[in-house]
Amino acid sequence: MSDVRYDAIVIGSGHNGLIAAAYLAKAGKRVLALERREVIGGATVTEETWPGYRLSTCSYVCSLLLPEVIRDLDLVRHGYDVRPLDPQYFVPFPDGRYLMSWLDNAKTGEQIRKFSEKDAAAHDAYWAMWDRIIARMKPLMAGPAPDPEALERAFDGPLGEKDLRTLTQASIAEVLDEFFESEEVKAPLSVGGVIGTNAGPRTPGTAYVKFHHILGNIGGHQGAWGFVRGGMGAVAHAIASSAKQYGAEILTDAEVAEIEVRDGVARGVQLQDGRSFEAEIVLSNADPHRTYLGMVGEEHLPGDLITGVKEMRVEGSVVKVLLALGELPDFVAMPGKQAGPQHTGAIVINPSVGYLQRAWEDCAEGRPSERPFMEGYIQSATEDGLAPPGKHAMSLFCQYAPYKLAEGTWEERREEISHNIVETFAEYAPNLPAAIEHIEVLGPPDIEARIGITGGNIFHGEMLPEMMFDRRPVPGYANYRTPIENLYLCGAGAWPGGAVYGAPGRNCASEALSDLNAGSESVAAER
Repeated sequence: MSDVRYDAIVIGSGHNGLIAAAYLAKAGKRVLALERREVIGGATVTEETWPGYRLSTCSYVCSLLLPEVIRDLDLVRHGYDVRPLDPQYFVPFPDGRYLMSWLDNAKTGEQIRKFSEKDAAAHDAYWAMWDRIIARMKPLMAGPAPDPEALERAFDGPLGEKDLRTLTQASIAEVLDEFFESEEVKAPLSVGGVIGTNAGPRTPGTAYVKFHHILGNIGGHQGAWGFVRGGMGAVAHAIASSAKQYGAEILTDAEVAEIEVRDGVARGVQLQDGRSFEAEIVLSNADPHRTYLGMVGEEHLPGDLITGVKEMRVEGSVVKVLLALGELPDFVAMPGKQAGPQHTGAIVINPSVGYLQRAWEDCAEGRPSERPFMEGYIQSATEDGLAPPGKHAMSLFCQYAPYKLAEGTWEERREEISHNIVETFAEYAPNLPAAIEHIEVLGPPDIEARIGITGGNIFHGEMLPEMMFDRRPVPGYANYRTPIENLYLCGAGAWPGGAVYGAPGRNCASEALSDLNAGSESVAAER
C-alpha cells in the first residue's frame, strides 16, 4: 500500500475522468488519476499511426464539450482550440449531384433548393423544433438524471407533449418525414440518429440520439461540429494540463485490477502490477461492466444491479478506418485533388434513409453492411503537421459491422470488411484505392481491446431512451453514486451519456465533492 492517502482516485484518463479529476483538484482535494495505457485520453487521443501521420484514433471531431468545462478549467489557456467545419458536410450522390451544408444558413438553403423548394422552406421550422427541445432539456443535463415527473415538468406548455414524444419515442426517419420530402435532404440529417448506435433510422428512439448530437454550439452555431487543433488528443491534454496545475497526479501504465471494497465501502485500488493506493473516494471512468463486474466483483453487489448490467446493450457496431493517403479523394460529384470544400468538412456517404436502414438490417442479421454508411474526415486538408508534406490523413467512421459476426471472426474477415468499405467510398471517389499508402481497421472487438470499452460500444451502452434518464446505466442505480459507499461512476455509462461531452465527469465531481465536504464537516463536528 502506498504511504500517500488521496482524497480521490479516478480510474481512467478519458476526458470525463480527467474532467472529474480537475474539478476535484481545483476544489483543493488530493487527486490521483490512473490510466491503463501508456497515453492519456482513453478514446480521446491523437496517435502517430504511421511515421509522420497523426490521427484521432477513436473520437474525431468536437462539438459537445460543455462550455462550463471549457470556462471552469480554463482549457483555452491550456491549448484547447476548436474551429467549426465549414462546410459542415459534403454529401456526394450516385448520380453525380451533391449537397453541402454550410454555417451560413442562406448558403445551405441554396443547396437544399437544388433538391426541393419545400424542404428549403421547412428547414427553419425543423431547427426551431430542436431548439425548443434543447432549451427544455439542457437544464436537466447539468445534474442528476431526471425522473419522469421532472421530464413532464420540463415539457409543460405549448407543444410540450409533442416535443416530449418526439424526443423519447420517435425514430429519426419519422421526424424527417414530417418536415422534408427529398431523400437527398433527409439522408445526411438521418445519420445523427444512429451514430454509435446499434439501431437503424427507423428504430423508435433514434430521435433522441439525434438530439444528443446537436446539443453543442461552436461560435454561435447550434449543432455545429469542428476540428480540434492537433487532433482530439489535444482535448485530453488540455484537461490534464489544467488538472495538474491544480495539483492532480496522473499515472500511465497503471491498470486497475480491483477496487478494494471492505465492509461495503470503497477504500482504494489494487493495480495489475501489484501497487495499491488508498483514498477517501473512488471515481470510475470505466464503463459499468468493467467497473461493477470486473473491478468490484459480483460478491459485493446487489442481484438486481448485476442482472441490469448484464442486460445492458453494449455490443458496438462501429468500424473506424484510419488511412494514410498519397493524394486527396477526387470525387465524381466535385472533382479535384487540391483541398476544396469537398475535403474540409464531414464527407457523408449515405445517399438515402433507405440506404442507411438496409445497412443496419445487415448488421441486425450478424453481417457487415453490404453498403456501409460512413463519415470521412481529412483534418490534414485544413491543418499542417498531421501528415507529411503533400500527403493526407483521413479517418472513416463506418457503420455497421457487428461485434459478433454470424459467420467467421473479425481476424478472418477484417480484410474483406476493409476492402468493402474502401470500394464503397471509391464509388464516389474512384482514385481512393490507389491513393492509400497505409490502412488500419478497428472493429468493435479492436476498440474494446485497445481502449478498454466493453463491446467496443463508444457510448458505454446504447443511448436510446430506454437506457437514458433515471435508467442510466440501469434502473435504480443512476446518479453517479453506486451501492458501494464512496464509489462513483463518472464515465459515459452515467447520465447524460457519451461523446466528448464532459457532463458525466463534471456532474459526478459535483456530487462527490458534496459528499466529501459533508464528510469533512461531520468529522469536524465530532471533534
